[in-house]
Amino acid sequence: MKGTKVIPDSLDMAIMASLQSGIEIKDEPFSDIAKSLGISQDEVLSRINILLKTGVLRRFGASVSPLRMGLHANGMVVCKVPAYRIARVGQFLSRLKEVTHCYQRRTIPKVWGYNMFFMVHGSSRRSVEEYVASLMRRLRIKEHEILFSVKELKKTSIPLQ
Repeated sequence: MKGTKVIPDSLDMAIMASLQSGIEIKDEPFSDIAKSLGISQDEVLSRINILLKTGVLRRFGASVSPLRMGLHANGMVVCKVPAYRIARVGQFLSRLKEVTHCYQRRTIPKVWGYNMFFMVHGSSRRSVEEYVASLMRRLRIKEHEILFSVKELKKTSIPLQ
């Protein structure tokens, strides 16, 4: 079913908007969404399942606050990965629980040569630096930098209209 073209209707959009604003942790967490939309909980779940299977929704999961978990050091790691290794390195990094974001980016010759970006969270800058150093040795990547967050200014998803 993945790859099947599905155009979400207004009800699907309302369900996704409700999911985006968060659901309460309780026995029947989708009952409030169903009640607010005038449909059954089974229909809400069925529509979510279709949206997931067709790739309209890529994933459904909890969003946690690294700060509230005691992870005070957020480091965006930028590194230079040879083009022939980029897919394998990206796949490897994306499977690590310590990595929360992983991107390939275009370089700007003579200005910015880093083509792989990934985020690592830790309890301290030192713990992030040690983890990244170990990871870079393991991946045999010599050129990298860690750009630590100074202050979180905004963290939201694109709102559905």
